[in-house]
Amino acid sequence: MIFSFAIIGCAQISFIAPEWKVTVQVVDETGHPISDAQASVGYIKPNSGDQADSIDGNTDTNGLFTASGRSYSRLYLNVKKTGYYSAGKIYDIYVTDKPRYEPWNPTITIILIKIGKPIPMYARRKEEGMVFQKENEPMGFDLKAGDWIAPYGQGSHTDMIFTLLHRQIISRNEFDCTLKVSFPNKGDGIVAMSSEKSSSSAFRIFRTAAENGYEPELILRFHNSELATNVLGYFIRVETLLDENGKVKSALYGKIDGNIKLYAGTIKPHSGMGFDYYLNPKPNDRNLEFDPKHNLSTNLKLDEGVKEP
Repeated sequence: MIFSFAIIGCAQISFIAPEWKVTVQVVDETGHPISDAQASVGYIKPNSGDQADSIDGNTDTNGLFTASGRSYSRLYLNVKKTGYYSAGKIYDIYVTDKPRYEPWNPTITIILIKIGKPIPMYARRKEEGMVFQKENEPMGFDLKAGDWIAPYGQGSHTDMIFTLLHRQIISRNEFDCTLKVSFPNKGDGIVAMSSEKSSSSAFRIFRTAAENGYEPELILRFHNSELATNVLGYFIRVETLLDENGKVKSALYGKIDGNIKLYAGTIKPHSGMGFDYYLNPKPNDRNLEFDPKHNLSTNLKLDEGVKEP
């Protein structure tokens, strides 16, 4: 494809966009190739007014699909196959004065995660209304109701407790806040997910909650640009009942997608928090593969809906 510029009194000068070539490698969670997956490499056509185009096809027996074209923009790689969660990646290519991009024909791996047993769950993206009224005052949160416990909300059963331990606001860019996450029952707790399985998949998080390792509290500090440690997410265990030997007799398991967010409130009188959570309602079932078509949370506001599994 060619960029053309008409210059008065001179011959027409043309600039050819550099050529790119990539190979998409599609594998399952064990690293085995997936054949006949639908692959697409999208890009912006040169001199098209940001018009998008794509090269589409199926992976071969080795799980490979190769595409090439001309563009100055990044590439959008997407893969899907029946029985798997779709996945995608962005691959950046940069302006060059060479006729083609280097590295030439890199292999970019995309993992497809097989759909297991999605189940109805309580799922909610909670941001609005999660305001802390004062420091050092524990505020209970009801996961099923999606609200604070009275008198701060309409919740009736405490599953988690959030406490703003410290808040110092010096300016919009200089602040220091500390949040404590705790639980009402012995055996309840939270544990950070160990590693990321596949950032490219629509299903990013482990499908089964951890069995052990739950801690009764979590302390998060938010200081200027030094925010809390970035994590894939957390597993949570609530409504825990222990037997006479201190082992879990009954409990509900859930997950928090990504970080628990704390908003310092540098231009507001109060700070607040937010998090995306899921709760399996079946006791002792550690399956955390959510069916977005069957959300048990009711009265969801427009921005509270969760579509990710």
